[in-house]
Amino acid sequence: MSGIRLDHFILEPAMLILVGAKVGELISPELFPFFAIFGLTFPYALLVFFIGVVLRLIRGGWKGLVVPFIMLFFLQSSIALTIGGIGTVPELTDDSISFSAGTFNVRRMDEYQWLEGDKTRNDIFTWLSSTSLDIMCFQEMPVEMKGEVSKSLGGATVKHAGNRAGTAIATKLKIVDFEPWTFEDENFARGIILDVILPKSNDTIRVYNVHLQSVGFVGGDYDAVRSGPDTEQSKKLWSRLSSAFSRRSAQTTVLRASIDSSPYPVILCGDFNDTPVSFALSTLRSGSPKLFDAFALAGSGLGSTYVGDIPGLRIDYMMSSSSLEVVSFETHEIELSDHRPISAVFISNR
Repeated sequence: MSGIRLDHFILEPAMLILVGAKVGELISPELFPFFAIFGLTFPYALLVFFIGVVLRLIRGGWKGLVVPFIMLFFLQSSIALTIGGIGTVPELTDDSISFSAGTFNVRRMDEYQWLEGDKTRNDIFTWLSSTSLDIMCFQEMPVEMKGEVSKSLGGATVKHAGNRAGTAIATKLKIVDFEPWTFEDENFARGIILDVILPKSNDTIRVYNVHLQSVGFVGGDYDAVRSGPDTEQSKKLWSRLSSAFSRRSAQTTVLRASIDSSPYPVILCGDFNDTPVSFALSTLRSGSPKLFDAFALAGSGLGSTYVGDIPGLRIDYMMSSSSLEVVSFETHEIELSDHRPISAVFISNR
């Protein structure tokens, strides 16, 4: 047993997971869904990786750190997306053309009483009343709640994507145009596109608010995850996961094409149901215009937005074109849904 080194058992498996996550970022799940699963574990593998590096340093195994340090170099962009605030942000001045925006999956305003029903709904309205955001994006918002949401936001105009619970955008800014965003053969709008004019200028920006494919787990699936799935349950869970990974891959490809055709700078918000190190997020960030993750530049920590059985997951995002620079970012520590709301302040440099 004297020849067994703990750092080997910690570092090598963590490195394999990190490499797998990076591969999953580059290869579409429509081709190889297996690698996509590593993105879910990237933050945990990264923590274990650093523990392994420290143990190896303590042991004095300097030569054994060459490969880990090379890995750190190639993984630096993925690490920056996982741990917020590794970037520079401009200062907000009196002359800045600034605006604020937020996004929140309100889980149908708790109409099925997953939490406390009417109380939860009223708490959401109270929280909205305490905000002063220029643009607020919602996912899973019942269309019949438009009036209450508008009232909570001081009379903001609320545009909803359809006639059922779904995506909506509320704003007091001047609206130029809006339209629902529908993915291929789906018979409902998965998002909404809104063109608005920024305050203190005549600049128009385009706001995308989307809700990408969820894993589709039901109660029994979550019970299986908590207690440990048997063989049949494992097959069922993997089928749901791989299908969702592939579906999001196709959705983000179509969405990215729409963003590329925008005549205006873009803000992209929503519940993407995927982690920062994933093919879906890589697709959305790349292209022209390139989009920048507001959390990665101005956030802090892991920025967990998912409130559920898996801690530390960030699946809600705000991204922007280069001419719309993020100044500040906040993950709001409230639990009135299975998502936490996020918000950011941007300045226009057009």
